[in-house]
Amino acid sequence: MDSIFGSVDDLFLFCKVVEQGSLQKAAHVLNLPQSTVSRRLAALETRLDLRLLEKKGRELTPTEVGKLAFENISSGMEQIESGIESLTEQTNQVSGRVKLSIPHSFFRSFVAPTIEKFLKTYPKVHLDLVLNNDQSKPETDRDLLITFDIEDMDDMITRPIFTARHGFFASQEYVQQCGTISTPTDLVALDWVTIDQKNKLPFFRNGKLHEEHLINPRLIVNDLRAVIDAVSRGLGVASLPLRHAKEATNLVQLLPEYHRGDRQSFLVYKARKYQPNAVRVLIKALLEESAFLDKAITRRKDAN
Repeated sequence: MDSIFGSVDDLFLFCKVVEQGSLQKAAHVLNLPQSTVSRRLAALETRLDLRLLEKKGRELTPTEVGKLAFENISSGMEQIESGIESLTEQTNQVSGRVKLSIPHSFFRSFVAPTIEKFLKTYPKVHLDLVLNNDQSKPETDRDLLITFDIEDMDDMITRPIFTARHGFFASQEYVQQCGTISTPTDLVALDWVTIDQKNKLPFFRNGKLHEEHLINPRLIVNDLRAVIDAVSRGLGVASLPLRHAKEATNLVQLLPEYHRGDRQSFLVYKARKYQPNAVRVLIKALLEESAFLDKAITRRKDAN
């Protein structure tokens, strides 16, 4: 079987030499060393026990048998070449359906412009966008997930993507009612609004974990915008990404020397050697946008 496929491959090479009129030109078209072309032609003639090419001056021309062989097989070789080119075009095409699961607030704050640009650039891609905070593990090679929690994702590819720094915020009116807040202990005694049921709250200072406290949330709502609205209306205090909190005009940062720690999000997908092009290109776009935002955040930190 190997010798048959080798013969077909070398017959294609033979046709290219006849078309180009020289080993050098054929080698250039095929992107092969000239010595390789010469060696394979010699091996083909030995295997077939036929003289296919001969030199006439500086040109390499087919013998009578070579002309007959070229006439018989060149059209078939053209069909093979055309078929391979068509297959390559199809496999390189960015098309098909992709599913992306992502938290509501994350989409609006970070991903929406990237998705819009992606869809305009690749009009043959169909995107299923699932906006929620539920952990939906990718089931197929066309599923992508952005999440903060990768505890059960050992069998998946997990790529770090966006990083969010959190601070502690409350409305000006709420702070006025609470009196002096000078320590984490003062802070955890207040009414809390959270996005999930995790009640262990870390306090970082100067980049290191300083202490941890348990909180008893008064309100749990699984949407960041709803958390910000509740805090703005004076329902309590919350740990919020600095970028989002500063968009609300009436929020005050409490204990600014402390923060919850940088929350790392991940892009999650199934491990596969050959990814659909639409998935591969979308992953690349999301990672590039993440790198751009991280650099912008670093520049702002350095400026401050």
